[in-house]
Amino acid sequence: MSGRPGDRGDAGQAIEHARRVDPAALPTTERQARYWIDVARAFDQWGKPDRCCRALLAAERAAPQEIRRGPVRTLTAGLLRHDRTLPGVRAFAHRTGALTAGTA
Repeated sequence: MSGRPGDRGDAGQAIEHARRVDPAALPTTERQARYWIDVARAFDQWGKPDRCCRALLAAERAAPQEIRRGPVRTLTAGLLRHDRTLPGVRAFAHRTGALTAGTA
């Protein structure tokens, strides 16, 4: 087990594990962003789209370049079905590349 949230299969356990980690203590902004992306994945698996979205936004604040990766685009595309209840998710989807100007 790598110790990353989402790796254990049980999203609730992964979130509990993530709560014990101080992302600011991680050595690089890229690793901080990856931490938040892993947290977002666990919240997505747990069926918590609002918390997933907040974690992805935290990843973007930590290292904006990291949100254009495939896993983030995939998570974001899934969040688009909640766009009426997740303010800003469409704009975030544009920034990640999950939603292009032609598909808005």
